[in-house]
Amino acid sequence: MIRFLKHSEIDKDRWNRALQGSLNATIFADFDLLSISSPGWCALVEDDYRAIMPLPVRTKFSVKYIFNPFFSSRLGIFSAENINAEKVKSFVDAIPPKFRQVDLILNRQNPTEYIKDKVITLTSHLLSLNQSYDTISGNYSQNTKRNIKSAQKYGLTFREDVSIKQIIRLFKENRGRKKYVHYKKADYVTLMKMSRNAYSRGLLDCIGVFFDNKMIAGALFLKDCQRTWFWFSGRDSSHADKKPMFYLIDEYIKSHSQEPLLLDFNGSMNENVARLYKSFGGQAYDFKMINHTQDFYLGKLIKLYKSI
Repeated sequence: MIRFLKHSEIDKDRWNRALQGSLNATIFADFDLLSISSPGWCALVEDDYRAIMPLPVRTKFSVKYIFNPFFSSRLGIFSAENINAEKVKSFVDAIPPKFRQVDLILNRQNPTEYIKDKVITLTSHLLSLNQSYDTISGNYSQNTKRNIKSAQKYGLTFREDVSIKQIIRLFKENRGRKKYVHYKKADYVTLMKMSRNAYSRGLLDCIGVFFDNKMIAGALFLKDCQRTWFWFSGRDSSHADKKPMFYLIDEYIKSHSQEPLLLDFNGSMNENVARLYKSFGGQAYDFKMINHTQDFYLGKLIKLYKSI
C-alpha cells in the first residue's frame, strides 16, 4: 500500500536506509539535503519503506504544487527492487489531488510508458572518465580542441581550493543578472547551504580558473555514488575570450581520468550550453520530467504564480 506522509511523519533513518539500499540511489533524495532544498517536503512511501518517492512541496497564494527544487537534478521513485512502468503509474496516481501542479524530474530507472501524457523529455550528456585522458580528449569536437588550445595561451591556472561563495558570486554578478535567470536571493542561500552540507561530507569539488590571480571561472562538481555532476558554475563574462570554461572542464577531466566515475553534465535547456557539454564527447541520454496540471483551467494561473 502506498501512503502519503507529511514531513513530520517521515522516519529519517528508514528513509535513508531505503534510499541507500535502492538500485538508483542519489544524494538529491538524501533526507538532510532534501530538507535544505525543500523544507517541509512530503513523500509517498510503499509498505515499510519498500519504495519511496519524495514530493518537494511549494505553496503560493494558497495553491499547493510539487516543484522540483532548484539544484536537485533527479528525484522520482527509489527502491531496492526493479521499478516497472506500472509501479510508476501507481505512485503518480497516489499523489494527492490537492497538489494542483506536478513538476518533478524522475531518475532513469522510472519508466513512464503508462504516464506518457504527463511527462516531457529532457536531455543530458554522460562521459565515462574511466579511460585515459588521451582517449577522452581524442573525442572532443574540433571546436573544443581549438578553444582549449586558445585558453592555454593565456597562462590560465587551475585550482581546486576555491570557496563556494566565490563561485556563487561569480555566477550572480554575470549570468545571474540576465532576465531569463529566475533565481532569487533565497535560492542562492539554499545553494550555499546544500553546498556546505555536501562539502562537509567530502562530496563536493570546488574548482576555479585564474588569470592574473583573479578567478574568471568556477564550478561545483557534486559527487554522487559512481557519478559526479557538473552541478553549478559561473564565469566572468568580461574574460569570455579566454575560454575559461573549456579550460576548466578539460582540466577536471584530465585530473580525474582513469577513475571509475561518470561525469554527468546535468542537462540544459540552453542550446549553447548543451552544445558545450556535447562537445566534450559525452553520450546524450534522455530522462523524464512529470509536467502535469490536475485541473486544466488552473494551468496558466499556476504558471503565473510560479513566475512571481
